[in-house]
Amino acid sequence: SIAGKVPLKPREIPQSVSVITKERIEDQGIVTVSDALKLIPGVTVIPNDSMYAGGDQYWSRGYSLGVAYDGTPSQMPFNGSPQLDLAIYERVESLRGPAGLFLGAGSNNNVGGVINLVRKRGQKEFAASGSLSAGTWDNYGVVADVGGPLNASGSLRGRLVAAHGDREYFYDNAKGRKTLGYFNLDWDITSATTLSLAISSQKNNGKGNYSGIPAATGAGKLLDISRSTNFNPEWNTYEWDTKEYLAELSHRFENGWSANLKYNHRKQDQFYKLASVSFASGLGPTTGNVSYTGMERAIEMTSDAYDIYLTGPFRLFGQEHRAVLGYNWAKYHTWTTGCTAPACGATRPSLPLGTIPPEFQVTQYTIGNEAENWQSGYYGQLRLRLADPLTFIVGARVSDYRYRTRNQPPSTATYNYAWNYNRNYETDDEVTPYGGLIFDVNKQVSLYASYSDIFIPQSETQEGGAPIGPRTGKQHEIGSKAEFFDGKLIGSIAIFKLRDQNRAYLVPGSSPAFYVPLGEVESKGWEIEVAGSPAPGWNVQAGYTRLQTKYLKDRQLAGYSFSPKEPKHLIKLWGSYRFSGETLGGLAAGLGATYVGETRASGNTPAQVAAANVRKQSPYTVVDAFLSYRINKHLSLAFNANNLFDKTYYAQLGSIGGSNFYGEPRNYKLTLHVQY
Repeated sequence: SIAGKVPLKPREIPQSVSVITKERIEDQGIVTVSDALKLIPGVTVIPNDSMYAGGDQYWSRGYSLGVAYDGTPSQMPFNGSPQLDLAIYERVESLRGPAGLFLGAGSNNNVGGVINLVRKRGQKEFAASGSLSAGTWDNYGVVADVGGPLNASGSLRGRLVAAHGDREYFYDNAKGRKTLGYFNLDWDITSATTLSLAISSQKNNGKGNYSGIPAATGAGKLLDISRSTNFNPEWNTYEWDTKEYLAELSHRFENGWSANLKYNHRKQDQFYKLASVSFASGLGPTTGNVSYTGMERAIEMTSDAYDIYLTGPFRLFGQEHRAVLGYNWAKYHTWTTGCTAPACGATRPSLPLGTIPPEFQVTQYTIGNEAENWQSGYYGQLRLRLADPLTFIVGARVSDYRYRTRNQPPSTATYNYAWNYNRNYETDDEVTPYGGLIFDVNKQVSLYASYSDIFIPQSETQEGGAPIGPRTGKQHEIGSKAEFFDGKLIGSIAIFKLRDQNRAYLVPGSSPAFYVPLGEVESKGWEIEVAGSPAPGWNVQAGYTRLQTKYLKDRQLAGYSFSPKEPKHLIKLWGSYRFSGETLGGLAAGLGATYVGETRASGNTPAQVAAANVRKQSPYTVVDAFLSYRINKHLSLAFNANNLFDKTYYAQLGSIGGSNFYGEPRNYKLTLHVQY
């Protein structure tokens, strides 16, 4: 349902799509959205500071990914924002490439693609399941999931999920805990009208955050030090409190059309108090000083989103077609207060390596600021069956966008009193077209081509101080999709090219500095994926992505890659088999591998790029495996091994100062599943 507001077969979508199913989530013992995205072809997951509690960075085709919850777009950032655990979701859908038709824009989000998280619903028959797990680094978890009809007719259905996790990590001085609760209620008001309500709450808190390993002084090469090394104090503290409320009302007309209204409210409160470590020029092999800066923040983030649309079939010229007409609106607001040393208390500017600063006490906050961005848009899509083998898809969106900020006490207020905010930038009536063509060669194979438009508002100013205007661009994608074994196995191959134009270009020597819209980048490559069940008992998912990104027009970086953190070659393989028969019945096994090509750190000037090039990582492969046994119809036991051969690698290459993150060493997890 990620590409058309209604469920579609992959062959009906002229873009690259993938799904991580509930079965694979359970087989691999996946708990977080971040871990699920590591399995999706063409997606690169880059870890953040552990203070973000699993809110990593997600990239595809050179850009970050956007997010939708049950198809409703959110303006809340997907990168760096903790997501609710997978215990409440049925599956994870991915569309790669621009997704602005239904979801709009606002930053780099939605250009690389969008992730749609599909939540669990009330069941028509009673079912209950749960799990207990224990793993490496004192990683313990418990999940309970109960659902079924709440009245005799089954018109009222509920689902209740609860989960708790408590763990340490492969690096020292850090531990985390989280608790999740979810309740969903589906009510068939009439046979044609359904109301769905859901509430979720998750709390994450931890001690001793991890912010990576510095590079060496001088050339900035990567250090050969233990993966368990953590330079941050154990007393560092972070807390996240996430609450989400959802409501959906749908009515199905007799002619096949439906009217749908969706609302999503998500609120995240973040608090952290820490001594932030900095290695400005890297770290010597045996000696050196470590700089710490004390800071404390309390941040409130609120997201509201509405989506209302009509969809249904109509007949014209002897063929059945389908239309979608809708409007959505989304707003994201942040309020930040806090302080930074010396206002936060004692400052320890430089300490000998291995010395941990004491915890400081905060007496007053000195920072206060707000920011909000919102967008709205009318959208429409027609799926026209031009002939039995040929489908033409055409659509467009007309969007408005606003971003504005202001300082509030205890900071000195700085805003335009007429609006109560600084009007940072805005865009009105931006048209985003979309087009696609699908040709069915036969009942199993189809060819497709698609065109997607993008726009990305920019905050840089032109001469005179006015905003420079949005970046614009387009993606062309052609490919083929096929179904085998009565649709149980699907395959796809895609070739894509994306141009991003009108990027802010600093005018050399301008004073005050101003920009002109001359920059341009290109992302191109191809993907291939096979997923499904080729034979009874077998499940497979395999994908290869070749990606090349380049600055085409830039004052300093023309010819360089604009996304060196994404590998040129990325392969993700997974296969599992469930045995049958009296001897091995109930036994299942799976094996997977991820191959990551060469990656590099990035820079904003040729000199920085040259310095970053010494922090490059050769290709590496990580292997995962699982083995499970169904004891009886109610109990099963699963054993998962991740990074089976204990490959040492960096999951992120960043600055000399400390954002180089080791990937997880070999680890194990044992899970007991219960089902009724």
